[in-house]
Amino acid sequence: MAKCRAKDRSMVDIGAQAFGTNHPSADAGGLRCDVHTGREMALALTDAIRSDTLYSGYQHPAFLKPWIANSPHQPVFLVFRPNASGPVVLPLERTRSGVLTYPGERQANGNFPIGRASDLAALALAGESAILRAVRNLPLEADAIILERQLPALNKIANPFVFENSFASPNPALALSLDGGFNEVLKRHSAKRRRKRFRGQERRLAGTGGYRYVPRAEPDRVAATLNRFFALKAAWFARAGIADVFSDNHVKAFYHSIFERGAATEPATHELKYLEVGGDPIAIIGCTVHRGRLTVEFGSYDETWSELGPGDMLFFLAIREAAERGLEFFDFGIGDEFYKRGWCEIETLHSDTIIPLTLKGQALGASKAIRNGLIRSVKNNKTIWQTVKELRRRLPIAR
Repeated sequence: MAKCRAKDRSMVDIGAQAFGTNHPSADAGGLRCDVHTGREMALALTDAIRSDTLYSGYQHPAFLKPWIANSPHQPVFLVFRPNASGPVVLPLERTRSGVLTYPGERQANGNFPIGRASDLAALALAGESAILRAVRNLPLEADAIILERQLPALNKIANPFVFENSFASPNPALALSLDGGFNEVLKRHSAKRRRKRFRGQERRLAGTGGYRYVPRAEPDRVAATLNRFFALKAAWFARAGIADVFSDNHVKAFYHSIFERGAATEPATHELKYLEVGGDPIAIIGCTVHRGRLTVEFGSYDETWSELGPGDMLFFLAIREAAERGLEFFDFGIGDEFYKRGWCEIETLHSDTIIPLTLKGQALGASKAIRNGLIRSVKNNKTIWQTVKELRRRLPIAR
């Protein structure tokens, strides 16, 4: 096991004690890569992330710290140091299947490594071959590194882990520009129809005693609102014949932690928004706020109010609020749905990268690429996709 070299503190500065530990490292033509494992080390590295570095909302410390604290998976952080440049951190975790992925499971969409713009550019310049040699020289005890749902670029800086043979993720991310304010947004998206529908929704709710839009749940309402969301979403998943991605206790604990902190943090990094009638939330969305972009991470509504369109009403209010706050983008997140297309103007295709480390990893990579291509083909054909969804509802084996 190789001893650490003196560390560049331009981005990562977790103290002499942490850097004094021994850990595996590899060097590939001037590109050094160190591996740090364990929850304590991962949390220390996360604490050391500086504000002058680039990272997405899913590599933000406000996301990583509660995930690492609650996840059953072992953190594995790779720190790349291109020749004469500062560090670039690739945060990973070892899943139950022995694969290294970005932390967050299906909750992390739009992933990106952590580093200063110049260091990320230097790593990209070092190139795919050097990155692969460095990684494969490490004792990672994994079959493959699978980097899913990656942003191809952030702030015009290319993602050094999107390789020539990377492929598009099956689902696009859809977003809306808030340029010009809410009135301009409506002008671009059927203003008359949307205003008329919203006024009609307000009139109907007035007959039930009115409604309340809560743009950010107070700390004492976070737990109950999240539990309400989990129950609504579980029922929706059951009706749709889809496995519930929120069912695991560590996922629920993570979201409780992230939104409880978000409710008490300024500026906000995570916001739980809801539409309330008679004291009960009838539509709920959970959002990340990062660098002028509000991203919807999840949402659901009470089926008994479906004729009213509570989800549609909540989005109208949330988009208006985001525009009034001066945010630049309202991001509906990953997944191609009709209600998103009605608002969105920007489509982003994420990239998946697979780095096989064993023969089993090569097979995993090949099957993953085939599966992604099949899913894209099915979802691009509306008739076939509707048939698949119907089968999924009827047959548990198809879920």
